[in-house]
Amino acid sequence: MGTSVIRMVCLSLMIAIGFHNILSKKISELSALQQLLIFAAANLIVVAVAFPDHPLLPMLVPFIILLLIEHMRFWPAYLAHFIKGSDPIKKAEPQPRSYGPPRIGLSLIENGKIRHDHLTEIGKTQFWLRQELRKFGYRNIHQVNYLTMDSLGNFYMDLKKYLH
Repeated sequence: MGTSVIRMVCLSLMIAIGFHNILSKKISELSALQQLLIFAAANLIVVAVAFPDHPLLPMLVPFIILLLIEHMRFWPAYLAHFIKGSDPIKKAEPQPRSYGPPRIGLSLIENGKIRHDHLTEIGKTQFWLRQELRKFGYRNIHQVNYLTMDSLGNFYMDLKKYLH
């Protein structure tokens, strides 16, 4: 009983110290390799605690290899930058996403007339605009009162109402 408790405390401390970078993150932020390393290390600890009459060294060697894999993953890139004489690689902080309002599109047709300045701004021609309108079934630009295109390429249009 005493051997199991001592093993559990020592191996738990080894996991806490050895995998402190991984354990401080949410599981959804971990890579598949990091999840696999933690899972394998936890299984080795369970086996070491469950079988106290077996020697610890055969279970400790794979655990140390897992720790080395985690800590040496970034060494090649670090050494490559160090040898070149530049600063070592620093981990980039994740940038928070901006959930602001969507970008308002450019008006391509206003009052039945093409806005050539906006077409050149997006790198398109009048011929391209006429082809796009034909895809929607409109053959005459004068049928369209207002047409905008957003940043994703979606069109929004308002048609003229003809009085007969």
